[in-house]
Amino acid sequence: MGQVARHDGAKAHTCVDVVFFDIDDTLYDQARPFAYAVRRVCGEIPGATDAALYDASRRHSGPIFAAFSARRTPTTEEYALRMQQTLADFGVSINHETAVEAQRVYADESGVAMSLSSAMASCLDACRARARLGVGVISNGREELQAEKLEILGISQWVSPGAVFVSQAVGLAKPDPALFDYACDHLGTTPGRCIYVGDAWDTDVVGACAAGMPCVWFNRRGRMRPQDARGVSPTWEVGSEEELRALIGSESFWRFSHT
Repeated sequence: MGQVARHDGAKAHTCVDVVFFDIDDTLYDQARPFAYAVRRVCGEIPGATDAALYDASRRHSGPIFAAFSARRTPTTEEYALRMQQTLADFGVSINHETAVEAQRVYADESGVAMSLSSAMASCLDACRARARLGVGVISNGREELQAEKLEILGISQWVSPGAVFVSQAVGLAKPDPALFDYACDHLGTTPGRCIYVGDAWDTDVVGACAAGMPCVWFNRRGRMRPQDARGVSPTWEVGSEEELRALIGSESFWRFSHT
């Protein structure tokens, strides 16, 4: 069983055992490091804000997400094609070698543009103080890369290594509910007594709902809900870190339970 926070009197009046967070575009604004990598390799892109570049990359991330869902690491070619398609949306053509280099910088050197906001730190403080067993992380991705991001963000202040569950290390990937079940079982709880916070509908919301875990859709990009949601609905939806902080500060958040 993984390491968990000490149970004390202040946590005795909550229905929530663990608050799990996604990493990318949840714990930090992923648009900043992505835009940093693009500009570092390709120069300024006319008319392209950080958010616009990131949103374009997400539109072309289907094969990347599909690879993680299939429990395999995306290929260099898949990452390069996403970079080429992203830049093409802004009328910029780059060759394969440039796309590979931009992806390398994004993966290996963009940490300088990655930071944890004071609002997100406050969210983590509140979750550590109120959740009976503390804070956890459930994320798709490569184990080493996700660990580097958590180190850059200083997440060890709130989350112990035993409460971090990355798809490559576990052998399961969101939206498979088995990953959520695995994390809960490892920490000695059940999905209905936990809450998940994530930004991606297809992996975070769908996966948490399938596992029976109440979830917050952290919709910082203002995306529309899928028309074919098929009955999937987050427990809460917020559009900013400030809204997330307000939600976590409400008593209704801590009294909610599916058990």
